[in-house]
Amino acid sequence: MGSPQHRDLFCRWFIETHVSFQPENLPWPELDEADLERLRSFPFWSYARSIEQRAGRMVTAFAQTVADPLVREAIAVQGVEETRHGRLMTHVLDRYGIDAPLLPVADAPATRDDFCIFGFGECTDSFIGFGAFALARQRKLFPDELLDIFENVLWEEARHITFFVNWYRYEEQLAGRNTFPRNLVSALTYHVRATMGTAAGAAETPLPELKGEIVEGIAPAQFLEAALAENRRHMEKIPSGLLKPRIMPGLATLALLGIRMLPPRKPALVAVRDHAPRTLDAA
Repeated sequence: MGSPQHRDLFCRWFIETHVSFQPENLPWPELDEADLERLRSFPFWSYARSIEQRAGRMVTAFAQTVADPLVREAIAVQGVEETRHGRLMTHVLDRYGIDAPLLPVADAPATRDDFCIFGFGECTDSFIGFGAFALARQRKLFPDELLDIFENVLWEEARHITFFVNWYRYEEQLAGRNTFPRNLVSALTYHVRATMGTAAGAAETPLPELKGEIVEGIAPAQFLEAALAENRRHMEKIPSGLLKPRIMPGLATLALLGIRMLPPRKPALVAVRDHAPRTLDAA
């Protein structure tokens, strides 16, 4: 940890697994009216596009402040991929006629602290995305051709968060701060700051409620199981010598264990109607 060998491993792996493509040239499928309606009903398109565009600008700007040439190159590659995610979102909106007004999102400062907040926020967002994608695939909500495209996007997100946690621990080791529990407290603090930032952004731009068959009938335990399984599937493709994000899977596992330890829910009592007058005590 913190050695030139560690730096070379996580940086070169990230750079070498980068795949060049143009979002417009991907094999986008033709969708029928039912699929289009389902896709258009997803309420977060404007927010997701703006966040990706903002992330691309911030990561690209931060890369220019990094002194180590290899680390700078790797972070610049991430900036390219974040920017491409924004372009991909824009192409989806245009191609499938999704009405999603462009939200004005101010550029984030490009300091190390901001990159840390962004990185730990991505760990949370990616884990949630893993669960949502797994459930969409299980329920066959969209054609496989469309899900295959977003499968590649999720793999890039898995690479991003793996690169980030290795970069973070590498930097902490160099600074002499990579000790337990100091490292855990610092990581949890960044997770909280990222969540507070997301909440503040949602307060400024309220998100519509997600309804319909996308979330119908999904229990918290079902979502957590899907997210953990999908996270394991992506992490199995990561080289064994690299650190992998552990906080979100750990919290999700604890939450799932807690849910399973709860007593079974009792069925709701059904009121029996009769024609006799009901007293206040009976009511």
